[in-house]
Amino acid sequence: MDNTELMVPTADTSTQWQGLTLEQLRMLRAKALLRREVGKVKMSAALDGMKTRVNDNGIRGLMFNDKTLGHLKTADYVFLGWKIAQLFIKARRRK
Repeated sequence: MDNTELMVPTADTSTQWQGLTLEQLRMLRAKALLRREVGKVKMSAALDGMKTRVNDNGIRGLMFNDKTLGHLKTADYVFLGWKIAQLFIKARRRK
């Protein structure tokens, strides 16, 4: 089946368009269901990866990847905390 057969008609050809056949409708539905299932699998894999990182490294596992976590020292966390605190203070002053 050609993709041009499944395209939605434009305004100028709408008077000539006879609609989709039952087979075309089934194909579109199957494609939509497949896209939905692939999306579910991708989201599930991403969530499992996050859970693993949090279990291994605590909440900081959500912010940094594994390579970065191995190289961060306590001073780096203090510096990051200070910078984030400054951002929050600036945001509160604007309000």
